[in-house]
Amino acid sequence: MISRRVFLISLAVTFAIGLVAFRVTVATTSGFLVWSDGLAYFFHARSLVIDGNSDVTNEFDEFDRRYPANRPSNSVMDSMRRNVARNSEGLIVSPWPIGMGMVAAPFYAAGFLVESIIARSQNREPDSYGLIPQYFFGFSSLVLGFLGFWATYLCCREVSDKSRSYLATFGVVFASPAVFYVFVNPSMAHGVSFGICAILTLLWLRQWLRGSGPQALGILGLLLGVLVAIRLQNAIFGVLVAALVIREGRRAGWLRSSISALAALAACAIPLSALALHSIAYGPAHATITMQENSVAMIGNYPVHLKSPFFLDALFSCRHGAFHWTPVLALGAVGLFCSARRQLWAVVLLVAVLLNVYLIGAIGIADPSGRIATFDTANWNDHWKGGASFGMRYLTECTPIFAIGLAGLLSTLYRTGIAKVFWNVGLGVLVVWNGLLILAYGLNTVSRTHCVTYYEKWVGVSQVLAKVVRNNH
Repeated sequence: MISRRVFLISLAVTFAIGLVAFRVTVATTSGFLVWSDGLAYFFHARSLVIDGNSDVTNEFDEFDRRYPANRPSNSVMDSMRRNVARNSEGLIVSPWPIGMGMVAAPFYAAGFLVESIIARSQNREPDSYGLIPQYFFGFSSLVLGFLGFWATYLCCREVSDKSRSYLATFGVVFASPAVFYVFVNPSMAHGVSFGICAILTLLWLRQWLRGSGPQALGILGLLLGVLVAIRLQNAIFGVLVAALVIREGRRAGWLRSSISALAALAACAIPLSALALHSIAYGPAHATITMQENSVAMIGNYPVHLKSPFFLDALFSCRHGAFHWTPVLALGAVGLFCSARRQLWAVVLLVAVLLNVYLIGAIGIADPSGRIATFDTANWNDHWKGGASFGMRYLTECTPIFAIGLAGLLSTLYRTGIAKVFWNVGLGVLVVWNGLLILAYGLNTVSRTHCVTYYEKWVGVSQVLAKVVRNNH
């Protein structure tokens, strides 16, 4: 359904845009492509390739020596220093799962090989932390983001025609945080996670519409396990697999459904076993669940308020609300609601989105003590908003679902010539606006950590445009 020529050209364009975006990121982050949480994932990939294990103590100590805490200008280690600890053996205990490092390890290995060849030609030691390994590490987001785009398009093709599917996919991917985490901040886990989630959603939707079996459920289980190893919150997408098992049981019998469920669980356990072994060896244990006071559950070291007090804020807040920053997601949500009135598969996808929003509104800051006895508003206020993040980054994995919803909406509203012009121009404006917001965010003309009103966004974008005009003169 996708021509080889279009596929290859789009791949070349992806890397061309990516290299430019990488260069801009490096120029604005003190010379690093990997930063914030991405540094932990980079350390995991390096440790797996260079040391043959997932212990990041060597990496942490080396960067701690290179960029000491008493040099404020070198903020690359800030996130790591705030969130890691040492166990009784002096090993670094990191709260970040190792899945991103596992997926990116082959890319890092290729980068280190290139770095070694260049270093040898220049008669120097290869720098396993250098920009070349960082760039190749970032290529994991480019490749998975590229595959995620086309998997999203194929998802839309399952429910709509070619033109509407292209429009919905391009509109949602490029007018949402997905484009930021694929190109601008590729060391974060969201670009890779989005790509794998899009592939899982595509396979799931095809199995829902055309029938499933143990082998198909096994593949879905494996993808789900990888997603959870990348981001623990991705366990929510298990609702898709569970719904498919239940549907198969009602249609083809519970014996066959049980076999499929066992295949999914066995496949899911493969990547999760690596996560479990890492947690046992280097901590922290993520599987413990305890109930605290005031409707608070501790899942590992993360407090989850069962009433999800910031559910609506996750969508509408002027700080990092999904619909506030990226209105195209609101359009996708409307389309998904409309489809859910007629199609059961849309109901399942809608439940997955709502569960993601519920968790965003419920989860708080990791507590090293593992116990939060009271509901601390500041704790949740800081965490659900994602700290310094572009838009509601926690919903990046739901990008393909929003695109499916928009494709369904376009199937109803994208008919007459006037309507087509309206949608083409409207989505084009949202894509351009999102790109300008990304520039404003990167150049700090809009706040990264506080509420940003529509007026403040316009002021920030205007300042960016003024800078571009001045530079051209």
